[in-house]
Amino acid sequence: MSNEFRRRIGVFGGTFDPPHIGHTSAALAAMRNLELDSVLMVVANDPWQKTGQNKNLSKTNTSAVSKPDDRFEMLKRALNDHDDLTADNMEILRGGKTYTIDTVSELNNRFPESEFFLLIGADVAKDFGSWREPHEICKRVNVVVLTRSGIERSEIGEAWGFSFMDIPAIDVSAKEIRLKVLNGESLEEMVSPLVEEYILSAGLYRD
Repeated sequence: MSNEFRRRIGVFGGTFDPPHIGHTSAALAAMRNLELDSVLMVVANDPWQKTGQNKNLSKTNTSAVSKPDDRFEMLKRALNDHDDLTADNMEILRGGKTYTIDTVSELNNRFPESEFFLLIGADVAKDFGSWREPHEICKRVNVVVLTRSGIERSEIGEAWGFSFMDIPAIDVSAKEIRLKVLNGESLEEMVSPLVEEYILSAGLYRD
């Protein structure tokens, strides 16, 4: 295997509906603090914990999940100025419900000599035991929980042996952005201009 693939790679999965400055800020902070060579930002095809059966993709409901291709296109635009952050659509190409163990297995097979760091938020870390094959995930990658001030680490099971990393607190959420779009408000300083342009041109999150 070429030395090109003997790297420290962050894996940051999410719905990215839409991707915002909080996502990019967290990925960049992880790169610095963990001395990563790059971060793959992986767009979930069907995030089963959010969508259930994912039957309702209506754009008139701000709680519904947008189509995978729209979310991937927005993420590519959001990362336009960040060469070390890469939008990845492997879960979209694989299809079906999105399970992290499948993504981890695919990455291990693709780059067997790389070391992977799975970056997850403290909110989802609390429910890590409900994921498919959580113990196997921990065997294959380093799991790093991204925390902000005010998050109680004691709420996250110590038995998993997670590493923790504090990231900058940025007061922005995808839900808030979707509501602003629905109300015709500006997204300045919440998403990149290219992402806002796509949201408006594609008519996302509007009634």
